[in-house]
Amino acid sequence: MNRREVLGGLGIASAHALWFAFGCGTPQRPRYRTTGVEASGEIRTWLRDAVALIHGAGLTGHALAVSSRHTVAAQDVLGAGVGHSHADGVLTARDAHGRREQVTTDLTRDGVINAAGRLAGSARAGRVDFGPPPPPPPVPRPDPDTLADANLIDSIGAVAKRDLGLSSRIVYASGLLELDDALVWSVAAGRDLEQRLFRVRRALTRVAWNGTRPIISEVSRAWAGGINDQTFGDDELVYAREVALALMTPGEFADGMHELVLAPDVVAGIVDSAARSLYTPQAQHRPEVARRLAVGKMVASSSFTLVDDPTVANAYGGFRFDDGGGIAEAVPIIDHGKLGRLLGSGRRPGHVGPLEVSPSHLRVAPGTAADNLVVDDGFLLEGNRGVLVDPASDRIVIAVQRALEVKHGQRTGRAYADIELVGELTTLLGSIGEATQLTRTIGIRDERDGLPRWRSVEAPWLRAKGLIRARRRSV
Repeated sequence: MNRREVLGGLGIASAHALWFAFGCGTPQRPRYRTTGVEASGEIRTWLRDAVALIHGAGLTGHALAVSSRHTVAAQDVLGAGVGHSHADGVLTARDAHGRREQVTTDLTRDGVINAAGRLAGSARAGRVDFGPPPPPPPVPRPDPDTLADANLIDSIGAVAKRDLGLSSRIVYASGLLELDDALVWSVAAGRDLEQRLFRVRRALTRVAWNGTRPIISEVSRAWAGGINDQTFGDDELVYAREVALALMTPGEFADGMHELVLAPDVVAGIVDSAARSLYTPQAQHRPEVARRLAVGKMVASSSFTLVDDPTVANAYGGFRFDDGGGIAEAVPIIDHGKLGRLLGSGRRPGHVGPLEVSPSHLRVAPGTAADNLVVDDGFLLEGNRGVLVDPASDRIVIAVQRALEVKHGQRTGRAYADIELVGELTTLLGSIGEATQLTRTIGIRDERDGLPRWRSVEAPWLRAKGLIRARRRSV
């Protein structure tokens, strides 16, 4: 089997990035001229000229530009590889009703002005007050293009060398280092903003066979900052190996209501899907959602608080300003069980895709429980394999990699694979009890129409209650 067949058959979450690194995925997007920090002043001038031209035509101007670089390095049992792509993009303006936008990939003076001209026609530039000039940008992070491919591979290999307990039962192992470096400019009347977003994601995958099914274990870290700001701890290496090697309990799983402990990645999947599906102004346009989720109504346990906070330092999904030009601020979505404010940050895939309201860095408030939170009799659910939320009915289905049985406060050793937690979201959130002091952060990078989207979730272990059953279908 070739690498594509291996990754496709396993269905691991990092397969897309691994395909990109090894050159066996879909064709890369065209490589455009990358601008760089040194051209920032020129770009800002071009964007100001474009906004002035658009205002001269009686429109509401907003110029958003990005120069981005994507680098993926990976190493697995079949070899190593590094993939690179560069892209520039400009989204120039909208009219007073927000219906007209012009996108171009030509981040030059002619490209920006021509894009604005297609909206403004033959209008002359108007007078626009952009306010005070922006402060100097922060010290730039290391440029991925200055790092040799061999150094990126060595960084992954250094982690692999620390994992001294690899078993012959491990049939597939890989390490991943993914870098997204984006310079973003946002110019409109009264504001002239610039930010550099350097996002890093590391992932480690181990796969072992258990009977006729592969057991896949993935651990990851994601942050904004330097490439070497974080790495995997020894406990994470051991966890990745032990989960892959764990033997699943044979036989059928008996469906039923149980006391549960939800691991941080499961909590992250729930709140991320809920936020994107239900806690947005668009979702409130649906009558069935508006009736069920009115602001100020109890929608969760009083011990549950959820905040979307892009201002958190080094958050993978954080930013200084959103793609609509709004300054980053914390939004309390659920405050001690009551629905507070809806999501409001305007995010664009790749910074130039269609504008959508999306979470940035979700934080589930930690509690006071010890790190070894358990139930008397129930299950610990680990490994988010996908979440479906039906906005019309509040129905939720969470696919979980494994359920660890607990009796009398102790794990029995029984572990069941491919389990689903099902029910109504409001009921599930209403059952939440204790939370641990310790939290884990999960970074999420997916794509829409080939353009990347970044977000992250910080969550503790939570005690809850719900119906779990053998998995019915893929999620």
